[in-house]
Amino acid sequence: MTTMNTCSLLLVTVIVAAVVCALAPSPATADPYLCPWRTVAHPEDPFIQNLGSWAVDQQHTVMHFEKVESAKAQGVGQCTSMTRNYELIIDASIRGTPDDGDDYKYRAVVYVINFTQPQKVISFGAIPPSHRPPAAN
Repeated sequence: MTTMNTCSLLLVTVIVAAVVCALAPSPATADPYLCPWRTVAHPEDPFIQNLGSWAVDQQHTVMHFEKVESAKAQGVGQCTSMTRNYELIIDASIRGTPDDGDDYKYRAVVYVINFTQPQKVISFGAIPPSHRPPAAN
């Protein structure tokens, strides 16, 4: 091959790779790749509880995970795929503080591929008391 043909082939390969990467679904991408949020019927499921515990451990070493109170799931890519964003409402406490009845709630969004290990914590933050959803019974 000539140098010109090699450079042209390399340029086409780079452009195709860029287009494929741009179209691949990833956490928090634009609407064509995100499905509607759905409530998780059983947030007490061990998978959901482990996901919440993992999210707390990734963010704060001084926090103690108590439980996931509620959860929503959102498909990423095809809505039938098992790649999901999970929004978790987490009950946690600060280690070493006296149990004075304070209620600490956090919202975490975690990206998971194929119901395996969590891949990334997209967001994690405290929920002010005035913005908390009602507790599930």
